[in-house]
Amino acid sequence: MENSETKKKIREVGKREFLKKGFKEASLNHIVAEAGFTKGAFYGYYADKAALFEDLVSSAAEGLVNQFKAAQEAHFDLIPENQAAQSRELSTQYLRNFLDYIYEHFDAFKLILCCADGTKYENYIHDLVELDVARTEQYFTALRNRGRLKGDASPELHHMITSAYFTAVFETVVHDMPREKAVGYIEELAVFFNSGWNGLLRMQ
Repeated sequence: MENSETKKKIREVGKREFLKKGFKEASLNHIVAEAGFTKGAFYGYYADKAALFEDLVSSAAEGLVNQFKAAQEAHFDLIPENQAAQSRELSTQYLRNFLDYIYEHFDAFKLILCCADGTKYENYIHDLVELDVARTEQYFTALRNRGRLKGDASPELHHMITSAYFTAVFETVVHDMPREKAVGYIEELAVFFNSGWNGLLRMQ
C-alpha cells in the first residue's frame, strides 16, 4: 500500500474512532489495529493521537477563524464609506457564509465541538468569542469616536451575548441538524440577535 493510501486509511479510521469515543477515550491501539497497521507505521505519520486529531481538524478550524477575521475587517471598511448602519446586514450575510463553510467541513466541526476534550481545540468556541469581542470592541470605539454609535453595552455583557450567539450557531452541528433546516434556523437567529443589538446599540 502506498504511503498516501496508508495515511488516508489511518485518517479514516481515526476519524471514526474520535467521533464514536471522543479524543480522550479513543484508543490508538484500536485505530492501528482496525486500520491494519502497526504502531510503527502509525508513528511514521503522526507523533501521537493528538497529532492525528489535529490533522483531521486544523485546516477547517483555521479556515473558519480566517473567515471571521475577514468579516471583522469588512465591517471596518464600512466606516469611511459612512455605511456603518449596514453592519447588521453585513453580519447576517457573513453568518450565512460561515454556515456554508461549517457544513462543507461538518465532520471536522463535529470533532471540534463534541470530541475535542483533552486537545488544543477544547476551547475553540471560547477562543472565537474572545477574538470576536476584542475586535468588535475596537470597531465600536471607532464608531463612537466618529459619533456614529449611540447606546452602550459593557464588555462583560458583550462577551455573554457573543458567547450565546456562537453557541447557538454551533448547535446546528452538535445536534446534527440537516443543512436545509440549519439555514432557516440561522436566519431566525440573525433576526433575534440583530434585534437585541439594535435595542442596545444604534449605528448611524
